[in-house]
Amino acid sequence: MQRLYIKRLQLCFLMILGCMAAHAAPPSPTLAQRYHPGIDVTAYRVSEKYDGVRALWTGSQLQSRQGLPIRAPAWFTAGWPAEPLDGELWAGRGRFAAAQAAVAAGAPDDAQWRGLRYMVFDVPSAPGGFDARLPTLQRQVEAIGQPWVQAVPQWRVASHGELMQQLRAHDKAGAEGLMLRRGDAPYRGGRSEDLLKLKSFDDAEGLVVGHVPGRGKYAGQTGALLVQMPDGQRFRLGSGLSDALRRDPPPLGTLVTYRFNGTHAGGLPRFARFWRVRADQPPGEKTSQIGP
Repeated sequence: MQRLYIKRLQLCFLMILGCMAAHAAPPSPTLAQRYHPGIDVTAYRVSEKYDGVRALWTGSQLQSRQGLPIRAPAWFTAGWPAEPLDGELWAGRGRFAAAQAAVAAGAPDDAQWRGLRYMVFDVPSAPGGFDARLPTLQRQVEAIGQPWVQAVPQWRVASHGELMQQLRAHDKAGAEGLMLRRGDAPYRGGRSEDLLKLKSFDDAEGLVVGHVPGRGKYAGQTGALLVQMPDGQRFRLGSGLSDALRRDPPPLGTLVTYRFNGTHAGGLPRFARFWRVRADQPPGEKTSQIGP
């Protein structure tokens, strides 16, 4: 009798574990390192880098890279699988502002979301390397059967030279750059060379911590933003600011993206120029969570 009771307890425990696993949070997202010459490109699959908002489907809702909910209309995710998906909410080339406006809204706006596509580039819970996960990804997208959910096209290149040709072609077409995913790598969170990004310029994010008064023709306006990097270093960011932003600069605590060309010995960006305000964080996401 006691042995039967113990077996029943064990069975209940296993059932509880199974339910917990089924509702477990998806793995932390894979984050990209920068591509550099010397990497064996034949070990990777290449795709376009979409200039949108990273979004992970947990099996029940969309989340930001930091794990905060993204408020999408119910119709947008209707019929999506119980398994996690990893992708980008994208409004098209050169339309990042439209994607971030849709995500940043306190309540989802149907008109804004009808202009978005969910570009799926991985299935975190599928076993094996990326090459082995690709068929699962394609089956999941086909099963969803919605035109705004698309599997990201993936291809291979034979050399660094061919990769750079692809980059130039995508630059000319208005793309942000390219991504490389190692074919034999399992899905795992954090930064590694499993995932690489390749662009014609560097960019990073920083926090606006001050406004520097302008001089000369910018007297009475903002001459530069004082920007803090994730490591705590600060620098002045004036190049690239429009007249409108000089008159009405982003408030303190705003996350901004800037472009640059390499770094000085101390780590500060060289030839930094303002690119855009990052306003795509879901409501409640803290601007202190900065990083590429």
